[in-house]
Amino acid sequence: MKFTYYYEETSQDTRSWEIESEVMLTENEIQDLALETTFEEGDTSSGDTYKVTFKGTEYGDDCQCEYDGDEIKEED
Repeated sequence: MKFTYYYEETSQDTRSWEIESEVMLTENEIQDLALETTFEEGDTSSGDTYKVTFKGTEYGDDCQCEYDGDEIKEED
C-alpha cells in the first residue's frame, strides 16, 4: 500500500530594504528597485539617482503547520 501526504509550513518572514533616492518614487518604483537586489544581507544596487540596500530578513516564529492527504498514523 502506498500513502501520499502533503505538508505545508507557513511563517511570516519580513525582508527589509533601504532605498535612497534623489527623486520621489511611486510604490511600484520602490518595489521594482527593491527587487534589484538579492536576498543576501548588505547587497546593494544603484543607479544615477538611487541606491538600494537589502538590510536583511527577520524570520517569523509563529509557524503554522498543515497536514493533508491519506490517514496519518497515531503516535504511540
